[in-house]
Amino acid sequence: YPALHRLEHRGWIKADWGISELGRRARFYTITASGRKQLEIEAESWSKLSEAIARVLRMA
Repeated sequence: YPALHRLEHRGWIKADWGISELGRRARFYTITASGRKQLEIEAESWSKLSEAIARVLRMA
């Protein structure tokens, strides 16, 4: 999955191989400390954007 590879390349997630509940080999992803920080940045950016859009729509 390209999105997961990009996140891993940027150091925002870590991938490990393991065994799924069905007994099959699977990759498991964990968010890293820098990934949590980036998530906070992105969430704040999204919040500001959605608030701005809501203000514009209220004016319409």
